[in-house]
Amino acid sequence: MKEAVLITYMGAPSGLEEIRPFLYRLFSDRDLINFGVPSFFQKPLAFLISLFRTPKVSPQYRAIGGGSPLVAYSLEQAGLLEKRLGLKVFVGMLYSEPLLSRTVKELKAYNPDIVYHLTLYPHYSRATVGACVRDVERHIGQEFKIFHVKSWADNSRYVEWIRKSLKSELNSANPEETVVLFSAHSLPKYFIEKFQDPYVNEVKRTVGLVMESFPRFRSRISYQSKVGPIEWLRPSTEEELKKIAEEGFKRVVVFPVSFVSEHIETLYELDVEYRELAEGLGLEFRRVPLNHRDPLLIEAMAMEVEGLRRNL
Repeated sequence: MKEAVLITYMGAPSGLEEIRPFLYRLFSDRDLINFGVPSFFQKPLAFLISLFRTPKVSPQYRAIGGGSPLVAYSLEQAGLLEKRLGLKVFVGMLYSEPLLSRTVKELKAYNPDIVYHLTLYPHYSRATVGACVRDVERHIGQEFKIFHVKSWADNSRYVEWIRKSLKSELNSANPEETVVLFSAHSLPKYFIEKFQDPYVNEVKRTVGLVMESFPRFRSRISYQSKVGPIEWLRPSTEEELKKIAEEGFKRVVVFPVSFVSEHIETLYELDVEYRELAEGLGLEFRRVPLNHRDPLLIEAMAMEVEGLRRNL
């Protein structure tokens, strides 16, 4: 029996020239962001937003080296996972190169009997994991047996990876003066209300498991990366940083809980914008780096695929 693994993710612009096409694809996806306009206006509106937003965000990408490392890091993770599992691993992105629509051609040429699909989103949301599953089914659902990993929020190795990442920052911290802030990527609020989306509860579950190892520390959850005029999840990371300072804490240790590698949201939004805000509020700001190559994280991914294989 010939098996293969397909990793999917939203993607990111790896260079400045990729920013506008990435934004256009992103905002064209009505299942991801519904602006409340008739469906035939979605793509024209996405074109306008990408046109006006590109000059605004380009300096941010220049500040982190001219592009996001997310795709390169995802490919590295795929290579490590391939070595760990001994299975061929393919990578497809929804909104940037390597686009899923092209990756599936390589997958079809490989012609496996079974495809195990894993997204790089540990927490399920209709907007992220759901979109990846939707597109995989759309492209190859009629041709292959596909088994999807839809959530790995409480995977023991994933939780241990976060604990390990936090430990070095908390070992020398005073619990009375420190708050651990788990900053998750935000979602439009209507996803939770309309679709009973489990994302918020899954993030809470991960945080609860992680913090069992740090009982002396207080923790909070906030949401970052809001885009557009619609209402998004709260509290925002900006709001929570202000609240932490107002309550008299001296230090904040930030972990980007919904991310498994560095990209613009961590390297610029957290490391530049929110660091500047926190320090202006008098807080010592420590952002926990994400080691995308850590064996614990790769093992977490492998465990999810192996779980599918065992249940065949």
